[in-house]
Amino acid sequence: MKFVATASLFLLIACFSSQISAQDGPPVPFADKGACPFECCTYRQWTVKEPTAVHISMNDKSSIAFRVRSGDKVRGLTGTVITEKAGIAEAIKGNVQDGVRLRSGDRIYLLTNLGEGFMKAWFKKRFFQAEAFDTSTFKIVREPKSVWWVKVRNSKGKIGWSREPEHFGNMDQCGGG
Repeated sequence: MKFVATASLFLLIACFSSQISAQDGPPVPFADKGACPFECCTYRQWTVKEPTAVHISMNDKSSIAFRVRSGDKVRGLTGTVITEKAGIAEAIKGNVQDGVRLRSGDRIYLLTNLGEGFMKAWFKKRFFQAEAFDTSTFKIVREPKSVWWVKVRNSKGKIGWSREPEHFGNMDQCGGG
């Protein structure tokens, strides 16, 4: 009887601990709707660089809405970055990021790249912008794992989604690819 009570108590503590640690991190998968995840990223007319199958929804198993060929033009309408596994950065020293006060050793979760070394981040149930790649302030413990789905419209007006944004050019309003 004593063994059963001890085992039950241990199981209860283990379940409670896992709930607390799961709540410490951001909600994943995290869908950042409208995100354009690099400096100067813009939704506008894009050029197709490689043949691409465009799906009816943000799902590889969804039906193909249409296909585009190299040289075709599409309109980049919007996108969603889905972070499947948050990255982690550890503060090397105390600092303030977008109004969030961090102490040395604090760990923040990294979600979406915003460009120029900035990331959408999470700390103590709060989203903010962090200059996570500033090596004098943070040490990257783990890079985030994410996929960027882009919503495009072809010349015939059909709309669909691709998770192959590298197949499109003219995405950078500052002059790059």
